[in-house]
Amino acid sequence: MSGEKILIIDDRRENLLFLADSVLRPEGYRVITAMDGKQGLDKALAENPDLIITDLKMPRLSGLELIAALRKAKRNIPVILTTFYGSEQAAIEAFRLGAKDYIVKPYEIKDMLDAVERALLERRLQRETAEMQAGVEVIHHLEERVRQLHSLCSIGKAVAALHDLDEVLRVTVEAAMYLTDAASGQFFLINTQTQQVEVRAVRGPSDSRARCFRQPGADPLTLQALRGGKAVLADVPGSQEPAKRLVAPLRAGNKTLGALAVDAKKARPFDENDRYLMGLLADFAAVAVVNVRLIEDLRDRVALAAEQPAPAPSAPPDMEDSIQEAERLSRELRNLAAAAQVLAAKLQVVGGVT
Repeated sequence: MSGEKILIIDDRRENLLFLADSVLRPEGYRVITAMDGKQGLDKALAENPDLIITDLKMPRLSGLELIAALRKAKRNIPVILTTFYGSEQAAIEAFRLGAKDYIVKPYEIKDMLDAVERALLERRLQRETAEMQAGVEVIHHLEERVRQLHSLCSIGKAVAALHDLDEVLRVTVEAAMYLTDAASGQFFLINTQTQQVEVRAVRGPSDSRARCFRQPGADPLTLQALRGGKAVLADVPGSQEPAKRLVAPLRAGNKTLGALAVDAKKARPFDENDRYLMGLLADFAAVAVVNVRLIEDLRDRVALAAEQPAPAPSAPPDMEDSIQEAERLSRELRNLAAAAQVLAAKLQVVGGVT
């Protein structure tokens, strides 16, 4: 869903134009801009945007001061803070003041769009809530969302703790079916040596649990998601009865690793919330897959080093890079879980759920 109004505040014109013209407007968002904090605050109060993306350090009013001023004015507008490396303490203060997320510059376009989607979800839920007729239905709806997000937090932690690739695949398929109430699920991976797409885990409608194996091939919808790098929701090709399939690609940086797919039950079609949850779960799974591969690579290197007659004086530079990458991926998993947990807490406040 797009069309929401987003206010960008940045004193560097090139940053502002890139975010507006190359990231947000192509996705259908309406954009307004300001080049200092005071002007940004005035526009926020006058135009009430759906989301604000603001730099941390700006003339006249910093990003933190802007968030505090919005809070004082009782304006519940979600804010994403953009910072450079080394501003983690400021990011913690921003979260304390009510910011929804923070993005470290320079950032990938996908990372920014994912953060925008996460920040706008609460706004959309509020709009949905306002349109619902019965209070009981509102509470039930929000309780279900909270349950799903709390489940996603637990799943993220469980996947992060796994060091066996088959277990990552199996648990992720089970989680995808649980979160979307799907009839079946599949996990596809791109073979790192042949670059061929392979089915690696499947659970059918009559299976008691997911099973892991390796078989080359993928359906057209999965290939479409892999090529486009975006989730696909469409009819299952070749199905005798109308059926929907939802496929979310697994991406790590600019690289596509595979895809996670689920097929809908006849009585329970997929919606935008299912697409959102599958996207988050695919992010968890992508990081976990890369992490497992790094751990396996490090184990192989340690075993190889142990077989050498003379001890190496220090770890090779590429091993150091692998260790740093593993640490970065672990932080990314924790950040994803934290974002989902913060959103779940906010939904509890919105719906009065305890």
